[in-house]
Amino acid sequence: MHAKTPILSFVVLLLLLPACAPPGEEPVSDEIPRIADLSGGDPQVATLIENGIAMVEKDPEAALPRAGLGMIYHANEHFEAAKIAYRQALVREPENARWLYHLARVQERLGDAETAIETIGRSIEAEPRYAPSYWRRGGWRLDLGLNAEAEADFREAVEIAPADPAGPTGLGRALLAQDRPEEAREVLEALVREQPDDPLAHLLLGNAYRALGRMDEAQRHLVLGQSEQVIREDGWTAGDILRFKLSFGAQMQTAVTLSGAGQVEQAIEILETLQRHDPDDARMLRHLGRNYLLVGRQEESVSTFERGLELHPEDAKLLSEAASAFHMAGDSARALEVFERAIAIKPEDGLAHARRGVILQSFNRYAEAIEAYRTSLSYRPQDGALIRRIGDCHNHMNQHDLAAAAYREALEIDPDDAELLVRMGFTLHRLGRFEGAEQAVARALELEPGNPEWAKFLEQLRHEQRAAAGGQG
Repeated sequence: MHAKTPILSFVVLLLLLPACAPPGEEPVSDEIPRIADLSGGDPQVATLIENGIAMVEKDPEAALPRAGLGMIYHANEHFEAAKIAYRQALVREPENARWLYHLARVQERLGDAETAIETIGRSIEAEPRYAPSYWRRGGWRLDLGLNAEAEADFREAVEIAPADPAGPTGLGRALLAQDRPEEAREVLEALVREQPDDPLAHLLLGNAYRALGRMDEAQRHLVLGQSEQVIREDGWTAGDILRFKLSFGAQMQTAVTLSGAGQVEQAIEILETLQRHDPDDARMLRHLGRNYLLVGRQEESVSTFERGLELHPEDAKLLSEAASAFHMAGDSARALEVFERAIAIKPEDGLAHARRGVILQSFNRYAEAIEAYRTSLSYRPQDGALIRRIGDCHNHMNQHDLAAAAYREALEIDPDDAELLVRMGFTLHRLGRFEGAEQAVARALELEPGNPEWAKFLEQLRHEQRAAAGGQG
């Protein structure tokens, strides 16, 4: 009996020890993390936490309930408790990339960026093709002054997900931090062309222009960069964390994120719930009206914006969104009046100028439309669609030389826009420049072969060019 006692004692000791942790980390206890006092907070949050704890108590050896409890704490900003719950889950599933990613974000929020970088590195090892892991790590490395390492992360994010603006935004920041403004300018100009309404892209581009001494261009973009900043979220955060956010502001941000990801009906559900709690909130009314419009619920959109204008007549963003809704509902005269009110309050809103131009163009007020588009371009340079519209207006005014010049300027921005090439062809044809017209339409057909109208027009151009050459002979 005495010979077995040390073995028994060793087993008991093992049972009393905290759960194992990865090398270099302190052990983590299996005790369920709890908040000492939830009585002063949102009762919905308290209930959600209690339910999460109950799920862990029901199956204390399972990983998923502990991760779920971590997500609840994470969503409602109880970061220390979230860290413990995530680590408990990872003791059970140490290679779960999503949980490692969430743990890293919590560690960063708690001020431990170095540990967060190590943890997200483990997440990347487990799932190396998730772009947000790289741009998150890149941002944290920038904050620590690790600029070259951050640049490598952002380049990897761009390579994996080139359409995600977070990658090039971060890359621009990293290049500026390394005093390479010319390279940053190239990256950020391309981003602004793709994301003309992204304030952070404009802000960074303004900083690049300022570093290059191009002060007029810098000032324009720095003004645009003063708008409400875009919050970058990702699929794992949206799927795992945002659904547990219950405060008004948190749910508002969840709705905005869902709408931006194309999940408009889900966004509307959240916004309608928020409307019942606070029917007068300007941001809620603006987003609800806009999302109604996105799914074709025009009457509800208009009535929502009408209420918003009654309550918040000086809110330029709400005015601009309302004007778009009125225009789409067929009341263009009202839309024009509201756009003009919005511009009077916020004259640097390039998008409002552009939308006003569209309405003026629909009223055949082409000279005014051109002026509106040009004003918009002073705040939104390199917008080929606006320059194309200027060309269209000049054509309607029989100013074909000016139209051709505008189309040429737009083609410098997007040389492979087939529709734009055909418009250039028609314009050059009107000017009697058959060779240039033929070249433009032929190039359009190379880009988009099989369009019978374009092919017929190309044959007409070639016939007229031959006839003109024969007449000259």
